[in-house]
Parts: sequence; structure tokens; C-alpha cells
Amino acid sequence: MATRNIISVDLEDNYCDMPFSTWNRFDSRILITTKVILDLFDKYDVKATFFTVGYIAQKYPGLIEKIKSKGHEIASHGYSHRRVSEMDEHSFELELIKSRDILERLAGEKVLGFRSPYFITGEQTWIFKILKKYLRYDSSVFPVKPHYNSPNAPGYIYRVSDENPMEEDPQSSFIEIPMATLRLPMFGRLPIAGGFHLRFLPYSFLKLGINQLNKSGKPAMLYIHPEDLHPKRSHLPGYAWHYYWGLKGARKKFETLLRNFNFSSVREVLNL
Repeated sequence: MATRNIISVDLEDNYCDMPFSTWNRFDSRILITTKVILDLFDKYDVKATFFTVGYIAQKYPGLIEKIKSKGHEIASHGYSHRRVSEMDEHSFELELIKSRDILERLAGEKVLGFRSPYFITGEQTWIFKILKKYLRYDSSVFPVKPHYNSPNAPGYIYRVSDENPMEEDPQSSFIEIPMATLRLPMFGRLPIAGGFHLRFLPYSFLKLGINQLNKSGKPAMLYIHPEDLHPKRSHLPGYAWHYYWGLKGARKKFETLLRNFNFSSVREVLNL
């Protein structure tokens, strides 16, 4: 039987990488762009985990209810899409609780997981002692270097050590679901999980990375943003070239993944 992989959506609007105080200046595209993803999931009978920005859920409760009605999982992506590096422990915990409460009210069930906006670096593992108080799993580790600076973290789903969250402890109850990578001789791990990497890399690299994990009996975690599948993303001030690279062919590549691999949500794959 084919390994069930995990597909996830970072549910955020076109403007969510802008400062939070400016969000009300921009037109929303979330209803249009999310419909594309939901229609593809319907077409291929896929259930996904939607890591949802709390502000977006608050503003568009009907969207969250629609996602949940289709059998997808709702998890947290923070409230205001702030980088962990911009917060201390107290402000991070407040954001987490605020987003969790909004999402649980709209989804009608307990939120189990979290993904940090922009992921985390190896220096930001202090978030785990907070996450463990409220949730069952995290999906914020990208086990590559440079940029994320977490090359020694396991490249597969693991139970998080209290001593070092980048290490495995089989006795732990808290789970980390790292982003999928492709291990190449002499190069180490190459990020393939989604977003820019999905748009930038040839499909053959994505396929090779997923198969590499699956051959060892491990699921791959992939992700997508609603804007990744829209060929005409709005140009916003400060958004660099990588926001727009590969948009034209992204939908076809993403649909090929859905057609050729078995995907489901975190909740279903891990039986949580």
C-alpha cells in the first residue's frame, strides 16, 4: 500500500507578509485563491491540514466553516503572521492562544497543531515549551542549512526531546513534522516541500524527494500557499522576485503531485 503523505495549506492572504498594521490597505484575494485549492482537493479526493492565520479566520469565518465541512483539518498559523524572531515568550503565547481560540470556535473541534510563519531557525526552539502546553504537534522545522539553520534535525516525523527539540525522544508525546527534503550526496538536504521550492524546482526533484522518504516508510510533509497557484499575483511593495517565480506552471505541477501521490491531513495520517 502506498505511503500516505501529508499535504498542508498555509492559509494566508496575498498581503500577509506585509506589516500587520498595513493589512487593511490591501484588497483580499483569499476567497478566490482558496477556492482553487479546495476544488483540486475535491477533484483528487484529498484531505489536507490548513494552517490558518487567526486574523483571516476572524475576517472570513464562512471560509473556515467551508474548509471544515469538506473534511479538512484546521490548525494554527499564528494570529498576525509575525516572525518568531519578533516576539518574546509572552507575546508568542498570547498570539498562539488567540489564534487557537478563534479557530476552535469556528471549526467546532480542538486545534492540535501549529506552524510558525516563515518556519523557525535552530535558535528559536524555545517555542516548543509553549506549544507543548496547548497542542499535540508542530510543523515549523525545515531541516536544512543555510537560512533555517536546522541541518541536524531529523528529516522525518519524530517525537520531540525536551532537552533539544531538534532531537528525537521516542518517549515524548509531542510530535514534530518537518518539511520534506531531498538528500543529495555531497550537497546534504535540498528543500522541496512547497511554496517557492515547489514553484522553482523541476517536478522530478519533488518526485525524487517524496519517493526517497516513502521508500524508508516515512510520509513527506508538503505545503502550499493559496497565492502559489495563481498566475497573476498582485505586486506589493517590498515583495521580491521569489514571490512571483514559477507561478505560471505551479498549478499543473501541484495537480501532478495530487494525481501521483497519496495525500491526507496530519490528523488522519497520524491518527490523532
